[in-house]
Amino acid sequence: MNAMLLVLAASSGQPPAGGYPAVPSYQYPVVRTQAAGQPPTTLPGGQPGMGDRPAPSEPGGTGAPGNGAKKENGNGNGEKKENGNGCDPCEKKEEEKPEPPEPYALMRALKGTAFGDRLDERRITIGGWVEGSYTPSQARTTNLPVTWNDRADLFLLNQLWVRAEKAYDMESKEMSFGWRVDNLYGTDYRFTLPRGLWNQQLLNSRGNQNLYGFDPIQHYAGVYLPNVLKGTELRVGRIFTPFGYESLEGVSTPFVSRSYAFNFCPPFTHYGIMAAPTFNDNWSGKFMIANGNDVLIGDESQELRFVGAVSYTSDDKKSGLTFGTSVGRGKFNAGDPFNPATTGLLSEPAGRNNINVFDLVGTRQINDKLGYAFETIYGYQTGVPANVPGGIIATTRTSGTAHWGSIVQYLNYDFGEKVRGILRVETFNDFEGQRTGFEGLYTAVTGGFQIKLNKAVVFRPEVRYDYNGYSRPFEGGRHGLLTVGLDMYARY
Repeated sequence: MNAMLLVLAASSGQPPAGGYPAVPSYQYPVVRTQAAGQPPTTLPGGQPGMGDRPAPSEPGGTGAPGNGAKKENGNGNGEKKENGNGCDPCEKKEEEKPEPPEPYALMRALKGTAFGDRLDERRITIGGWVEGSYTPSQARTTNLPVTWNDRADLFLLNQLWVRAEKAYDMESKEMSFGWRVDNLYGTDYRFTLPRGLWNQQLLNSRGNQNLYGFDPIQHYAGVYLPNVLKGTELRVGRIFTPFGYESLEGVSTPFVSRSYAFNFCPPFTHYGIMAAPTFNDNWSGKFMIANGNDVLIGDESQELRFVGAVSYTSDDKKSGLTFGTSVGRGKFNAGDPFNPATTGLLSEPAGRNNINVFDLVGTRQINDKLGYAFETIYGYQTGVPANVPGGIIATTRTSGTAHWGSIVQYLNYDFGEKVRGILRVETFNDFEGQRTGFEGLYTAVTGGFQIKLNKAVVFRPEVRYDYNGYSRPFEGGRHGLLTVGLDMYARY
């Protein structure tokens, strides 16, 4: 809690007169506004996309791939043991259940109180985290299109995240109801707000960007059906995109800076209905009928589409593979212009909710210390004009199809229970410049550590270098940019 209070205190400084200057419009990235994407676990083996598991991204996490199957006996393989000695099953001893993880500070403080007892009775937990960062950089003001630490040499309170959740009753053989509400305050709201939801908070009275704001980033109700296949969950509400390797959640992603694959390729959240069946010990899925990509339900920009993912996990739980997609009409919506330069939202211009994307994530836990993962993603949109309102597309091409793609690879190595080293190497091609505002092939190399100071507090330094030899996308007309990210989060 002390670490959390320190971060909050550091963020309370007054902005410069007139507010923080808006980034020049040509510098605004075309950001998809989900984790990664739906937040997946960040270590090799985590099932991408759901963002609702304890993140094994921290030092000491197992990184073992998950397939979303419900554990029958706590051994992690979904198998039901008899008694292991050949005696009559009626005589077997009841297996010891694993101890639940120790709660973080808030639930510990409530334990034993009347309010805390009522929460326990209803299987409700309340918690979250606070995340702050500082990024020394070659740039003076903006690191864009590097995100989400996009401001140079300025402390950012990226996320003050509050989560309330009613868990399913996994001991029951009857259907069980649950819900989750996630709320985000901080600078990251500029990336996650969907079109039509409180966008007016993005600019102040002088037309400058408000760095800090609020996004009710996820809220859904659900039911778990233990007797449908090997268990099936149904959700309705605003839900994270169910694929991608990195995450909207600061605690569930490798670095404070996100990959181009996460930030510019697929969407972030959807309003819709999702079915998440577990077919067997190896195969699971998430299938959603949604109102579009990153758009408020009922907004004129919404458009029916399918969003889904299918996951495979090996028998030894050391390898995983997930294919995900968001597909619909896929055509640019010229009748619904949206200008980031005048709205302050770091997101796509007109028609952003109509992009189609295809994503493949693979993970492998090589040994107890070393893990590997890759993500390859391709997206396109038809009917894109040469110049979108706001000047986002820096291209001389005529109207047509815009497409983009990325290959990103991760190596994770545990130096011990408290220190993890991570290397991320990515090539991202913005063929027509629709996603970042600048055409060409980006190469980005990021290296850093996750240092676990205690159970709740993790420090994540990183060094990153980005380069585009075709265009000059970085502040000052640079081909390349060097940044040093210093990030810390504290769970409560």
